[in-house]
Amino acid sequence: MKIAVHASHLSQDREDGNQTYIMNLFTHLAQVDQKNQYDFYYSAPPKRHLEAPNYHHIIHQAPVAWTQRVFPQLLRKDNPDVLFMPIQMLPFLKSKKQKSVVTIHDLAFFYYPETFPWKDRTLHKIYVREAIMSSDALIAITQATKDDILARYNVPEDKIHVIYHGIDHTRFRPSNQDDDDLIQAVKDKYSIHKPYLLFVGNVQPRKNVQGLIKAFSHWKATTNINAQLVIAGAKAWMVEDVLEEVQELLENDIIFTGRFLDEELPPLLWGATAFVLPSFYEGFGLPILEAAACGTPVLIADTPALTEVAGNAAMIFDPHNPLDIAAKIDTLWSDTQLQQDMRQKGYRRAQEFSWKRCAQETLILLDAIYGY
Repeated sequence: MKIAVHASHLSQDREDGNQTYIMNLFTHLAQVDQKNQYDFYYSAPPKRHLEAPNYHHIIHQAPVAWTQRVFPQLLRKDNPDVLFMPIQMLPFLKSKKQKSVVTIHDLAFFYYPETFPWKDRTLHKIYVREAIMSSDALIAITQATKDDILARYNVPEDKIHVIYHGIDHTRFRPSNQDDDDLIQAVKDKYSIHKPYLLFVGNVQPRKNVQGLIKAFSHWKATTNINAQLVIAGAKAWMVEDVLEEVQELLENDIIFTGRFLDEELPPLLWGATAFVLPSFYEGFGLPILEAAACGTPVLIADTPALTEVAGNAAMIFDPHNPLDIAAKIDTLWSDTQLQQDMRQKGYRRAQEFSWKRCAQETLILLDAIYGY
């Protein structure tokens, strides 16, 4: 079977969840599938690389509308057996006979449209609808995402296959004494000199960074706790709106790292007293598992995908209520036995997810669509 893969996200400078998904999925597909041929298509030379004997790379640069204008021409010329779109779109000009599988990561643009620029929101609605309605099969990364698809689109339930993300257990693991220097180096780099609460993710409205800052400021003001809040992630979009809302609350104990190096994430997690993800909406919430695997207690927003992924391994709060966020932070922060219980539950939960299983289940689906 010859499988075409839209891989242009690997040509971007900005790292995001799609890149993480593509890199980890295909790194492990290379281990479980040596018989099928995978042709990766790029709109520019990739910044991150996938290598395997059955992986072939096609770079065809174009200035605009590559997915909709150039990619369909390449597909018609190469005539793959199955097209796999690991991002939630599909070329409009794709041959109707071309079998296709599309991964749907989330429908945030529907549920929180105000957190997207108008242009992006409009394009998402158009592209995602085409992908959902015209593909032969869909991968939903959580049951919550599948439920959202069924609520919004008239598609058969058996068209949608829930395949969870995995986690790199060699990178994300409990720390040991040999890691102490790495932890200290990261703390020094970002001026972290107190116990700290950690958020990981791009700074944009849907992540609810403003709610977290309000909660942290209230918690500090009412308890006099000596702590820092570390917001680790690049500034994405509508950042001015996020920061303007909490400008008067920003202080020296709130640290924005900006974009950080991949290798700095485990030390940031190891050093944190707790990890918090206050997002209004997520399709999965991979940092939950990364934190849990590192032995860091986790607090999360009460939203369907996050609670599905975390299971019983996280404390839950109302993301729309900064006072509730502050109360849950204080409960966890002040109870060392609770922290230890959460570490154990989190570690066990993280072991249930693997990229190898994600790859195996994806391969089963690709085979099924090819033989359908």
